[in-house]
Amino acid sequence: MSGFGETKHHLLHDRVVTLAASRCMMPVNDNAIIQVELLHHANQALLSSKVARDGSGPLKASFLTILLLEDTIAHAQHPFGICSGAATVTLHRFIDVETLTTDQLALAIANFASLNDVIFADYLSPPIAEPLADKRDSI
Repeated sequence: MSGFGETKHHLLHDRVVTLAASRCMMPVNDNAIIQVELLHHANQALLSSKVARDGSGPLKASFLTILLLEDTIAHAQHPFGICSGAATVTLHRFIDVETLTTDQLALAIANFASLNDVIFADYLSPPIAEPLADKRDSI
């Protein structure tokens, strides 16, 4: 991932910002922040995105921090997993970065961002209007 965040990749919405040697972040829009955390074994990275259940928006805390604060377990279905805590919901995916090219990593992040929009739509969008069943006129 070295050099990945220096310029905006053509497949990504924004530039990936390096926060530390093993942690990067990419704002997608006002509603999502995709984080890439390099793991110190097996050349893997963790893509994750977190939102508050109260609709206040995305969170910048690391994946492990959220697990510890929420005192919860992450379910790791393949290829994506969900961690649902009392105050947050986290979407995550493990990827093998050893064989990925920069384009493949960018595509994985872009696809994750798209899925993120679908999964978290209920937490970030205004509530869907209730049907007008009780306000129908009789003929």
